Amino acid sequence: MDERIDIYDANKKLTGRTRLRRQPRADGDFGLVVFVIVQNSQGLYLITKRAQKDYMPGLWENTGGVAIAGETSIEAAMREFHEETGFTLLAEKGCLICTKRAMAPGFSCFMDVWLFEMDFDIEGFVPQKGETIAARWAAREEILKLHDKGEFVPLAEIGLDEFYRGYP
Repeated sequence: MDERIDIYDANKKLTGRTRLRRQPRADGDFGLVVFVIVQNSQGLYLITKRAQKDYMPGLWENTGGVAIAGETSIEAAMREFHEETGFTLLAEKGCLICTKRAMAPGFSCFMDVWLFEMDFDIEGFVPQKGETIAARWAAREEILKLHDKGEFVPLAEIGLDEFYRGYP
C-alpha cells in the first residue's frame, strides 16, 4: 500500500514532510501511532483478535494503527477502530489518556492512547480482512490473564501496561 504518513520532530510537531508508511524513518523523524481503548457502561473493554497472517498473529489486543498523512490523532483512532471493528466512535466520547515516545533505529514514533466510553452490541462486529478475526468484551483482570499467558499483545510494548496494571 502506498499510504503516506506525516513526519513529526522529537517534540511532536509536524515537520511538513511525509514519507511512505513502510519506509524506514531517518534519525530524528517520528511517526504517529494510535491505540484505542473502549470501555462500556459495565466497565468491560472491547478487545479484538489479530488475524493469523498478521504481525503477532492470533493475539488479542486493543485496536490501533498508524495515522496517515493529514489525519489528527483522534481521526486516526476513529478510522482505525471503524476499519477493524465496523463500529463508529464519537469524538466527544474520547479522551487522550497518554502519549508515549518509542525510539528504535528506523522506527521512532509517538504512541497516543485514546479512551472512549461507549457501548456496542458485539454482534455488530465486522472483522477487517487480514487484520481482525474476533472481538469481545473483557474485564481488566481477563485482559491481564490473557497477557500473562502470552495471548495478548505485550502491554509494555504498546504503552498500555500502566493503564491495565494501574501503576505509574
